Amino acid sequence: MNEQKAPISECPHCHSSKGYYTKSQVSGVVYYRHNYDGSEQENDDMHDGLRHDPRKYTYCINCGKRLFKVEEIGG
Repeated sequence: MNEQKAPISECPHCHSSKGYYTKSQVSGVVYYRHNYDGSEQENDDMHDGLRHDPRKYTYCINCGKRLFKVEEIGG
């Protein structure tokens, strides 16, 4: 798993310690495969062809306010 240590331990706005999230703009095509009987085929790679454009900031999971830049995340 990818370690994403924040430079803060709680939200300075609402004081929640639930965590943060990042945003990405995603575009592309997803292929969702089925068998002719209607059952689902293996689709683990369905998102591999998508392009991700990560955004600059992180946001509080609890209140949604902007917190810090993604580049400040340590690993």
